[in-house]
Amino acid sequence: MYSYPVTVEFEDVDSYNITHHTKLIAYLERARVHFFADNNIDLNNFQYGLVLRNMNIQFKQPLFLMDKVNVELRVKYIDKLRFEWDYKIVKNAKTAVSAAIEQVVIDVNTKKIVPIPEKIKSMLEKILI
Repeated sequence: MYSYPVTVEFEDVDSYNITHHTKLIAYLERARVHFFADNNIDLNNFQYGLVLRNMNIQFKQPLFLMDKVNVELRVKYIDKLRFEWDYKIVKNAKTAVSAAIEQVVIDVNTKKIVPIPEKIKSMLEKILI
């Protein structure tokens, strides 16, 4: 498992003082980006793109201003062309948000789906459920 800490900031909440759903999705993406960066992938010079194929999110409890949470990241499965992330946003040891996000890899020049490169696959396997 990979864990990334987040604090809910003022710009993240809506008029009801609840974290807006788009910000929660951004937290998931932030954790994913930091997972790659922490595994020595230079995202500014990366020859591949990771493209969303499918997203399923369940909002279980609200998050409020200044809540401290952890985004937990695992991989559910990997095949030749696609893989699925398993996310949880955890607050006080309880799951506030769970998500499953499937991605494919594309060549940034051709924009065509390519098999998952071995370097990416081996990183994903480290956090495979």
